[in-house]
Amino acid sequence: MRILPGVLKELMKHVPTILFQTVEWSEIMSEVPVITRRMVSKEGYSELADLQKEILGDLPLCIRHESVAGPKLLPGNGATILSLYFRQLFSPHGVFLDLRSVHFAQESDQLLWNPGTLWTKFSSQFQEGLVEVYDGFYLGKDDLYRSGLVKIGLLNPSWPQSDQNEIMEIFQEHFGSAQTQKVEFKLAQLRTGIIAMAQFLLARKAQIKKDFLYFGIYLVTMYVTLEETGESLPVKDIYLSSRIQTPLTSVKS
Repeated sequence: MRILPGVLKELMKHVPTILFQTVEWSEIMSEVPVITRRMVSKEGYSELADLQKEILGDLPLCIRHESVAGPKLLPGNGATILSLYFRQLFSPHGVFLDLRSVHFAQESDQLLWNPGTLWTKFSSQFQEGLVEVYDGFYLGKDDLYRSGLVKIGLLNPSWPQSDQNEIMEIFQEHFGSAQTQKVEFKLAQLRTGIIAMAQFLLARKAQIKKDFLYFGIYLVTMYVTLEETGESLPVKDIYLSSRIQTPLTSVKS
């Protein structure tokens, strides 16, 4: 942890420490130079911000390449930020991971977003798995949900069926009652789920990949901000309306 850039260490404070015991650190270590260049030198930042406009154009959101007067969230911002969270999961270009409220501010009828410099591009398998997890849950397709967990590295098909069922239930905790009700986001609830998941993986000597750690930062910072808004959101409806039906063509390596 000591060798990581300061901003990244600040973000990781929101993630339960036990999760880092499940990380494949040799893979993370190889990422440190890449992370540093992106966060310190803003490598790829402007290019990704411009490319993201392709998938965010219909949202009441404006990417601003300069500091905004955040954090200043207003009623209704929560739905926009959750739409942003989901929409980036479909981006073929990459994902800005830091969704803390300091990067947002309301101006007139638009939410300004000055993305943090931490970004990544998930592997195609991991991204496909995430979409399958969310589709499987919100569309009520258990087989798709299970397939997604395999692809993101949380479920091993060789495990006993009881273990497979257990991790499916543990990960599902972060969805809450989103199938049928509006959801008020609580970081404490998410942290409890992350701890249970990490304990499960440690007991089976399983490790997570770098993509999952990045996803954890993305998910946690979204929770932190949505908890600040205090809004109860129709998550399933927002996901389905944010879902990109036709995969976009990536032009970014």
